[in-house]
Amino acid sequence: MAEAEVELVNVPAREQQLAKILQQVDADVVIIDCPPALGLLTINALSAATKVLIPVQAEYFALEGLGQLLQTVQLIRERVNTRLEILGVVLTMFNKRMVLSDQVARE
Repeated sequence: MAEAEVELVNVPAREQQLAKILQQVDADVVIIDCPPALGLLTINALSAATKVLIPVQAEYFALEGLGQLLQTVQLIRERVNTRLEILGVVLTMFNKRMVLSDQVARE
């Protein structure tokens, strides 16, 4: 994964590379699984996507990451991919017996 990001660093329009490749794919739906980091690979995926489904662990730090991701999605929408929309957020590792899980779900 790190190698792919390093290879993209000096490529012109590096945030559009995946979108260019996917134009050649004959499929109705393509699912892109991204690392939980906002690097070039994730930026490429968001630039190529029309919808994003966001998994979020039921923990405090995941909410902070969600905030950063939402800001990034907005920037991608404004600058690169106006078609991108958030399909939804999926709460993962939820434990109804834990107060923290309930608090995260409410947020």
